[in-house]
Amino acid sequence: MPELPEIETIRKGLEFIKNKKIEKFFRSEYKLRIDNDLDFEQLINQKILAIYRQARYLLIDLSNNKTLVLHLGMSGRITLNKNFHKLKHDHFACYLSSDEWLIYNDQRRFGFVDLIKTDEISNHKMLKNLGVEPLSLDFNDKYLYAQLKNKTSNIKTTMMDNKIVVGVGNIYVNESLFDARISPLREANSLNKNEIKKLVESIKKIIANAIEMGGSSIADYQNAKGELGFFQNLHKVYDRHNQKCCNCDCNIERIIQNQRSSFYCKFCQK
Repeated sequence: MPELPEIETIRKGLEFIKNKKIEKFFRSEYKLRIDNDLDFEQLINQKILAIYRQARYLLIDLSNNKTLVLHLGMSGRITLNKNFHKLKHDHFACYLSSDEWLIYNDQRRFGFVDLIKTDEISNHKMLKNLGVEPLSLDFNDKYLYAQLKNKTSNIKTTMMDNKIVVGVGNIYVNESLFDARISPLREANSLNKNEIKKLVESIKKIIANAIEMGGSSIADYQNAKGELGFFQNLHKVYDRHNQKCCNCDCNIERIIQNQRSSFYCKFCQK
């Protein structure tokens, strides 16, 4: 699943379409995660005013006070292309005044495209309960201590809760816990204040580095130009089970937590 660094990389790659107009659109007959029975005629002749991100959601503000909301789900892609061939899994596309198509492709159809009033974005059912952004000042050790003090679930699963902090998906929580030397098996409320401070620092560092490297290209992810990210080359634990830890002679182990794979070094992470 594309996580926060991947969506942020896509957003950056779309910045230059700001002030371009949407001249026509395409919508497939297939339903996505949210029913796509929307009046997309409202897109025609609208100027793109802003492109931004909340968690893993890409938002495009338009000149008619509407916002296009896109979520990539497990396997979605957003690309810009001069040509649009209406491939099998292309479910939505906009033709822009820059003579390019903005194309949404989703093989599994776990993502969605939605169109709502801009002033109602905070009430959108997928956005209204989101926690803080990991790179924001609001995400700090005091905030996280308050969130964790009554949590008895394991720290790995807890940090993937978007009501606490958004976008720290499976790849980046594994890498952050390794960087902070915290075992994914620990109960969340067992972390002391120094460990929480280190975890916040590690999450911020890992997420920022991943954005700088264009995200992690695992399975389906490509940026808006169809290019791969490079942060997967720096993974220290994720998908490295049975390989040597970069800090010690132990092998990286893989376990299942809440139906997701966790990777860690039992010697380095306590």
